[in-house]
Amino acid sequence: MLTELLQLDVYRFFLIFARIGAAIMLLPGLGSQLVTTRIRLLFALSISFLMMPTLGPTLPATPPTPGSMLALLGGEVMIGVFLGSVVTFVMGTLNLAGSMIGYMTGLTNAFSFDPIAQQQSQLLTGFLANIGMLAIFATDLHHLMFRAVIESYDLFQPGRTLPLGDFSETLARLLGESFRLGLQFSAPLMVFGLVFYTGLGLLSRLVPQMQVFFVAMPIQLLIGMAVFMASLSTVIALFLRMFENTLIPYLPPG
Repeated sequence: MLTELLQLDVYRFFLIFARIGAAIMLLPGLGSQLVTTRIRLLFALSISFLMMPTLGPTLPATPPTPGSMLALLGGEVMIGVFLGSVVTFVMGTLNLAGSMIGYMTGLTNAFSFDPIAQQQSQLLTGFLANIGMLAIFATDLHHLMFRAVIESYDLFQPGRTLPLGDFSETLARLLGESFRLGLQFSAPLMVFGLVFYTGLGLLSRLVPQMQVFFVAMPIQLLIGMAVFMASLSTVIALFLRMFENTLIPYLPPG
């Protein structure tokens, strides 16, 4: 009897860990390369252990064959990957906005060194990503990520047929929404860049002897960073609203 109980608990534990571990692997902040694999693994195991008394009774019985057990574990991993991908796509909004802003301000080039990532990369992309993560944790919106993973057992019960069509449709719609908002976030800098580069083209035609790039680069950086800092608070506020609105449908009403 004790042996069967231990085997049942191990089965339930790893069934919970399959979904939670897959989600934590992709969640922003926790899934970063700056967080060691050991810490992520311990964090996922700890949450799975804490949730086992609550979620254990709702899990299906032990499958009779190894194949059905692997299929059940694969479904749990797929659900966790889907939830983690939803949050990752939301964070991609800031990555796209940072890339566009970097192009317009002249900070995206082969010689830009990111002191955080310790490699050549786009400075504003990393800056916006870090500011976005800081705002998420400062406003306690990171609780929505963990609640969405835990409450997903009410939406996607283990052992049931996975709504793969709904998964793909949701991710496609979210990808388009992230792209649209990323362009909106970078719109002030894109307008500035269009006007600025148009003026440089006219200036180079009027005064061919002038080194346009040498003269315009400091002005481009100063004006571009001024416009960027003026719009930063609005960008972060809209991003937090999008983050919250994306995860609320995965929580129970009330």
